[in-house]
Amino acid sequence: MTIASAPSRAPGYDENDLDDGLPMLQRMAALPEDDPEREALRTALILRFLPVAERIAARQAASTPWARDDLLQIGRTALVGAVDRWDPDRAHGDFLGYLVPCVRGEILRFFRDQSWTMRVPRRVKDLHVAIRKVTGPMSQELGRAPRPSELAERLDVDREEIVEALRAEDDHHPMALDAAAEDGQQSVSDRIPQVDGGYELIEDLRSLRPLLERLPAREYRILMLRYYGDRTQTQIAQEIGISQMHVSRLLSQTLARLRRGLLAEAPGDDDPARGP
Repeated sequence: MTIASAPSRAPGYDENDLDDGLPMLQRMAALPEDDPEREALRTALILRFLPVAERIAARQAASTPWARDDLLQIGRTALVGAVDRWDPDRAHGDFLGYLVPCVRGEILRFFRDQSWTMRVPRRVKDLHVAIRKVTGPMSQELGRAPRPSELAERLDVDREEIVEALRAEDDHHPMALDAAAEDGQQSVSDRIPQVDGGYELIEDLRSLRPLLERLPAREYRILMLRYYGDRTQTQIAQEIGISQMHVSRLLSQTLARLRRGLLAEAPGDDDPARGP
């Protein structure tokens, strides 16, 4: 689906506030399918969250051989689907917590379809399909991407099986960040724009996953909002209910903790679980 220029304003809403998407979504869901206001709200929501979807896609394009325009269009299509599928009766939390995993998941599915770089047992493939089916609804219910332990409970399997399937998914990525470029000059990671050191760190999801699972809930949420939700520190402070300076300090501490974890030996199973 190609998103063309369209009116982006809906009466009574502040276009500069991403959080305002929630009342717009609720209003849209309450209107009949053929109501002109519903389509106006849908268009306004798509255009409002378009920069978020495009930024996620652009970051992926920087580290893969796929055309930037292709990934941007996949991100836009995922955004449209997220707006259309959002259900106020099942939603928990803000729309952004649902949108981000939807966009990233759609891009990762594209990568898997284009490049299957390892042999995966049938049971892992089947579990991977099951994870894909429940991730969207669970993201909407939780207001964020589900954790492996939550996926395991929903699918009635061991957490280790979920982790195995997720790792297999990561291994389907078509190009490692340190792979040499075709011209022999720079690796892919050398060509990633260095805007914020945290962005470079969190892109290594395969290594970070066990470390992220052990973060306290508040630090985990702040990290997701900053680097996957593209929120400013001021916006995060308002949402969490703390000062911007406190957000900045928590981000610095969390990033330092993740860097130390990546340099150290991987945490064992007996490490304490994530705090409340």
